[in-house]
Amino acid sequence: MKKSFFFAILAILAVTALTFVATSCDRKINPVHDTTPVDTTFWSGTSDRDTRFPLDEFHRLGELNDTVGQRALVNQYRKHLTANVIAHYPTIVNEGSIHFVLGSGFATDVQSGDGKTYSGRFQNELIIIIDDPTVKDTVFLACGNGMLSPLDFSDIHDFGHAERWRFTILPGEGLAHHLPELEAWAKVAGELNIPIKDKTGKVVSQETYLNYLGRYESVLFPYDVIDVLNGKVYNQAGQEVNFERRLAETEKANAKAKAKTTKKRRR
Repeated sequence: MKKSFFFAILAILAVTALTFVATSCDRKINPVHDTTPVDTTFWSGTSDRDTRFPLDEFHRLGELNDTVGQRALVNQYRKHLTANVIAHYPTIVNEGSIHFVLGSGFATDVQSGDGKTYSGRFQNELIIIIDDPTVKDTVFLACGNGMLSPLDFSDIHDFGHAERWRFTILPGEGLAHHLPELEAWAKVAGELNIPIKDKTGKVVSQETYLNYLGRYESVLFPYDVIDVLNGKVYNQAGQEVNFERRLAETEKANAKAKAKTTKKRRR
């Protein structure tokens, strides 16, 4: 009798344990929306720059399986997304290192803001893949949650790379040669205090570079690189340009050349 009772208790415990396991396994966890976000500024932008991406609209289109609409939204806000990514990874200098994909599938060991990791299915999420010599990472746009394991995609769409934000001045070029691209960046780019010379060679007041594009000559040298997101200009050696020093050196060189020319004429 006691043996029968003992085995009955074991049977009840076994059924309870199996039920608990089955319930746990059946519980669906979305690693993007059912967990604590790590970083929402990938879509919301930073406080000093208006680069907000319309995430709610993106997800609404995803619920409708409107991939075309989602792609169009990414194209419209590609500069915003690029600016937000560079704010997190400022060492990246090549737009090809940043890849946007729309994907569905299963994610294993996704980091969460609560310090834990979660696994589960995701649907129609924009994913940022960073593959650069300085950093490698993969994050969900919506929550900034990174992956500790590769994603298992059941469906994936290539939404292209980041927008180019660095422009090289080639010999014979100036700011005006990049006018359309620079104007397109104006709303989300940092302000570039590039000195501009008027027709007499006098430096005009320092204002946003767009104010004088195509009108006057900028103090730029061949192979200078304009970084519109960081608001800086780098020389051919990769050093940030000190325009005050450059202006002084240019003025000195011009004065020396002028003096040399005058001396030859006197002879």
